[in-house]
Amino acid sequence: MRLNQSISFFSFVSEKGFSTDLPNLLGIPRVKIPEGQGRYLLLMAHSHGYTGFGRTIVRGADVENHLQIFDQTLEEMEPQGICAKCLGGGMIHNDVSGKKIRIYGFSSTFGNADHFRTKNILQSWSTFRDFEIIIDN
Repeated sequence: MRLNQSISFFSFVSEKGFSTDLPNLLGIPRVKIPEGQGRYLLLMAHSHGYTGFGRTIVRGADVENHLQIFDQTLEEMEPQGICAKCLGGGMIHNDVSGKKIRIYGFSSTFGNADHFRTKNILQSWSTFRDFEIIIDN
């Protein structure tokens, strides 16, 4: 991006009134998954009212249903002015000692997540860069 393009982007951000929310959005970790087996959601996080600028995140937990993960995520983000849209869910097995992650299944509440997109996000996160990530449909 050239300098004048980035200046006009930030001018646009300031004019629209959500420049203070942008750092909050960038401060949201892209990945939070537990060790072991659990459910996960693929979500689009964005500033309230500004769905054009979002960040795709992965959230997982050892819970009974995917709705619990969604509720926990909203509780974490709403005080910062961030909301989320669920893109789907599935199951995830994070074997930290073996450096392997298995992504599979679907959410009966939110539908099937794009497991390949989830894999790309996990691989971009430094914690999981050296992990073997397997997708089972």
